[in-house]
Amino acid sequence: MNKPVILCVDDEKIVIDSLRAQLQHRFADLYSIEVAQSAEEALELCDELIESATEIPLVIVDYVMPGMYGDKLLEKLKQKLPESLSIMLTGQATAEAVGAALNKAGLFRYIGKPWEEDDLLLTVDTALQSFLQKKKIARQQCHNNLLSNVIALALQPAPLEEQLNRALNNFSSVLELKNRPAAIYLLDKNSKLTLTSQFTENACTFAPQIPADPSDREKDPLQENNLHELPIYYQDTLLGIVAISTLEESEHHQELMELLYSFCDALAGIISLKQYQQQLEQHNAELEKKVAQRTSDLESALQKQAQLNDILLDANGKLDFFASMDGLTAVYNRRFFMKLANSELERAKRYAHPAAFIMLDLDHFKDINDQFGHMAGDYVLEHVATILKSECREVDLVGRLGGEEFAIVSPESNLEQAKQLAERIRRTIKNTRFNYKGNIIEITTSIGITEVNKEDSDIGQAMNRADFALYKSKGTGRNLVTIASPAN
Repeated sequence: MNKPVILCVDDEKIVIDSLRAQLQHRFADLYSIEVAQSAEEALELCDELIESATEIPLVIVDYVMPGMYGDKLLEKLKQKLPESLSIMLTGQATAEAVGAALNKAGLFRYIGKPWEEDDLLLTVDTALQSFLQKKKIARQQCHNNLLSNVIALALQPAPLEEQLNRALNNFSSVLELKNRPAAIYLLDKNSKLTLTSQFTENACTFAPQIPADPSDREKDPLQENNLHELPIYYQDTLLGIVAISTLEESEHHQELMELLYSFCDALAGIISLKQYQQQLEQHNAELEKKVAQRTSDLESALQKQAQLNDILLDANGKLDFFASMDGLTAVYNRRFFMKLANSELERAKRYAHPAAFIMLDLDHFKDINDQFGHMAGDYVLEHVATILKSECREVDLVGRLGGEEFAIVSPESNLEQAKQLAERIRRTIKNTRFNYKGNIIEITTSIGITEVNKEDSDIGQAMNRADFALYKSKGTGRNLVTIASPAN
């Protein structure tokens, strides 16, 4: 597989050579550095890389170039590379040009010319880490959806073979598994593996073997016949085998293997539940003749149902792949938000650029939980997070600090701009009627704002000021936006 590419565009040869040398010295082990000296050359090179399936995580573009300025080039590249991040090098760009690049081309950062090498490398490293983090989140969400869809099959009234076929069809949603031959073999009454379901026709040529020991499931099941054979166990009882053609070794190999093992656990729940349902039907026929044993048989059935529910709950627990996102609201969790916020603080101090810190807390949130239940509270938190993301720019950082408390770091924003954003958020939340199972829930929020100061040693100091302002909003009537005073 080709190395991912960092694409650099500048019409001055001495600049592009210097830029390439600095990036190669730092990133050559993991990335290829490609250069172009005009917008037209950059677009052609981009098409070639896309055709060769080469990933382009980052584009670094000069602003002033003959023929086409950097902001216009970034708009065209954004259409071709919607997931790629971009950095603009400029000594002449106006605030309007930078703003247009932020809004239309999704500009990640801009750096003034001449740049300091350490600043450039830090910014590039941050962009690459951000790109990788977004990829990781998307990949984990894809795995999450696959397992969620498979677990949901257990409750659908369909024959077992149809359920297993649907389960395998979910492989098409995962890039590394798409169009890869795979099959499910179940043990029959004679303890022989029988093909039950397959994904692509090539799967019918598989010849899996019954594992000798349940402990084999903990090993990477690479066999001489170029198959991964993953056993399906329920309480140490072998139910069958998932066979899939050998996966190529990659940096995500372990994640895929964990996904496949979780897939097998989910299948165990489906198969066991279906077997139990068949047994229950037989028991019901006998119960008509054995009324005296009805109570004990029912208790046994409920006990077994509880065991099956534990299997499904355990498989559902393995869906928690998010190391950096809040599982309920899909915004950054506190730990990762603080890490990114500190990075933004350092950047704001280094370039003497404004940045604002916003904290908000939902008013009387406990009343919602008390009146409608905690599920209603979770529903409101999830939709409030959606409002925050829709009101914020792509470059803004949105995080959940805990409970009903959220925070936003808004780069390149002064206090007036931050106040405008906070007021939009406050009005939108106040005017939103949250409909939870027919119950209309209304809520307001109290907000505190501060500007990041060059004297701040870490983002926690800005957070304390914003928190003080937030509680001033709480104390003066709620549903207010308060700007922290310098004395705070």
